[in-house]
Amino acid sequence: MNQPMSFAWNPEGAEMAKKAGAASGISETGAYEGTITSAIYTFGKDGSQSQALELSFDSNGAKANYLRINFVGKDGQPTFGMGLIYALMWVVQVKNLQPVQVQGEQGTEWTCPNIIGKKAGLFLQKTLYTKNDGADGYRFEIRNVFQPGTRRTYAEHSENAPAEDIAALEASMKDRDERLKTPQHSGPRGNVQGNPYAAQNGVPQSRLQQAANQHTAAAGQMSEFDDDIPF
Repeated sequence: MNQPMSFAWNPEGAEMAKKAGAASGISETGAYEGTITSAIYTFGKDGSQSQALELSFDSNGAKANYLRINFVGKDGQPTFGMGLIYALMWVVQVKNLQPVQVQGEQGTEWTCPNIIGKKAGLFLQKTLYTKNDGADGYRFEIRNVFQPGTRRTYAEHSENAPAEDIAALEASMKDRDERLKTPQHSGPRGNVQGNPYAAQNGVPQSRLQQAANQHTAAAGQMSEFDDDIPF
């Protein structure tokens, strides 16, 4: 016969009480299924025409906030995020997104109530960055959306294809590191690291050697950027 557990207040129990109800956060790149808990429109500042939909998301108690889908760029033109918005509409099964103006903590804001409380699958990529105070921070960016349960994207649904896209992202996509790099310090006397014109072995270079080095460096810069890859 089972015996109920008895409880006695002690230091260990006090520490556990402090953590009661504490929400854990999503902390890794990956695919998550859960519920959209808020959806707020944000707008660019200082002349920018950008617009975004900012989501909060709960995946079985693990939460993520400030998940931005930028669907209009600074120039007012649609971006990659526009497709994510339409794919999200398919996932949550709504045919219209109707913005509603409400009074929020920061004043009047636009929200999208008809997707709040809806189930969705989000593939999130963790991006590391440097905060204004120099400390490390991270945020998440939505890379794809998918149907919970089936894990199919809209592209797979429309082509009647098997669910493979999300698994491929799980296998290939890693954290993105945008942290500021520490500047290189000077090396041995007379030779600054990264300077192709510095003295070699303590012997100053001739003008001919310096000219040759300048030509080599310029050629290297041209080959670095002339790769037909759009920014």
